[in-house]
Amino acid sequence: MHMENPVLIRATIVFEQNLVVKDYTAKLVKSLLINSNPLLEEIFTRREGPKPIHITPLYTYKQNEKTGEKQMEPVYTRYIPTGSTSKPPGINRIKPIELKAGREYFFYIGTNASLLNLVLLGLSNVDRFDFGSETVAINRLDFEVKYIDIEREAERIESILESSSNGYLKIVFESPTLLKDPLAIARWKKKKLFFPLPEAVFSTPFYMALLDTGRYKTSLFKKCMVYVKSAFDIPYTALKTINLVWYIYDAKPLPALIGYTKYYIDTQLLNHIKKSLELKHNLDFTNLLAKSIILAQVYGVGDGRATGFGHTTISINQQ
Repeated sequence: MHMENPVLIRATIVFEQNLVVKDYTAKLVKSLLINSNPLLEEIFTRREGPKPIHITPLYTYKQNEKTGEKQMEPVYTRYIPTGSTSKPPGINRIKPIELKAGREYFFYIGTNASLLNLVLLGLSNVDRFDFGSETVAINRLDFEVKYIDIEREAERIESILESSSNGYLKIVFESPTLLKDPLAIARWKKKKLFFPLPEAVFSTPFYMALLDTGRYKTSLFKKCMVYVKSAFDIPYTALKTINLVWYIYDAKPLPALIGYTKYYIDTQLLNHIKKSLELKHNLDFTNLLAKSIILAQVYGVGDGRATGFGHTTISINQQ
C-alpha cells in the first residue's frame, strides 16, 4: 500500500492578509486540507498502522549571506538552545512568527496513488479556511506532483549501497523530528530519542516496506532493525550537526530533533546481511533498505509524520 505509486506534492501558498501564528505551522496545513476536503480527516485520525500521508510545516526561501544562494527555511515558532543548556524555555520567551501577505510559502505532502485524488481535491477547492479563532484567506495556491518510480529508484540506490566504498548517506531533518527506539522491549514506551540512531530513523519506513511484502513479523522486524544498526556507522561529528529545538504545539513548548547527520555504509557487512536474510527468510534486505530510503523522503520518519514532523531529504555520496 505504501509503495503503491508514492507521490510527493509541493504546494505553494500566498496569504491575502498578514497572519500571526504561535502554534506549529503544520497545524495550519492540516487545517487547510481537512477544511477543504473533510474526507481527509479520517486519514489523519486513523489509528491502525502507519498513516499513508505526511505533511510538513510551512517553508520559505532565505538568502545565504555568505554564498548568496537561496536556501529552504522552515517557518514556525521555535527556540534552539545554545551552550550547554537544554532546558525548556518559558512559553512567553518564544515569540510568534508573522506570515506576510503576498509572500510565497510552500509545504509538502507525501501520500500514495489511492489517496492522491482526495488530497488534490482539497488543494483545488480552498480559498479560505478556519484556523483556531481566525479565518485564513488565500490569495493563491498552486501545486506540483512528483510521481516516484519506486522500483527503478530502489534499483539505483541498491546498486550504490552494495558497491560503494567509503560511501555515506546524508540525512537532513527538514522539520522537527520525533524518534523512538524500535529495539525497546516495551513497545508502548513513549520516551523520545534525541540522537539519530539509524534504526530509529529508518524504523517507520522500513516497517512500511516490510508490511507491503506481506511478510511482517515482530521478530523479523526487530532483527532487521539490528541489521540496519550494524550496516551504518555514525561519525562523531553528529554531536555537532544535530540540534535540539523547542517548538510550540497546543500552547506547550516541546522538544524535537533538527539538523543533519551522515551514516557511513559498511558495504562488506551489508552484503553479508543480505545473504543471511535471503538464506533464512527469503527476503532481499538491501532492496528493502533502498525502498526505506525512498519512503523516508515521501512519508517522513519517526512519530507525528501526519502532523508535520520528520520531513527528511537524503542524499547518497558514492566514493
